[in-house]
Amino acid sequence: MSVLLELDPLYILLIAIIVFLSSYLLISYLRESSTQKKEEKGKIVTVKKCLSCNYVLNKPYDKGEYVGRVGEKCPKCGGEMMVTAIYLETPPQPQEAIS
Repeated sequence: MSVLLELDPLYILLIAIIVFLSSYLLISYLRESSTQKKEEKGKIVTVKKCLSCNYVLNKPYDKGEYVGRVGEKCPKCGGEMMVTAIYLETPPQPQEAIS
């Protein structure tokens, strides 16, 4: 006596869609997490230059700063300092040994 399991084609389609979507989500998650590990974020640095004595100051970025902004006083001469550059300082990459 053999028992055949008969499923409605709609149920088969539904199961196939569920399997496809869950495998797609799993692959997307694994791909995203592997790329995030490779990306090492650096720190944002602001370069300020005194308009009077040309003293240059590198400091961590403060929210709201922009290139051309004037306002902070120079610690050396007391003149005004202007933001001349804002950039991302990346951590040094480890060098691979050449065999």
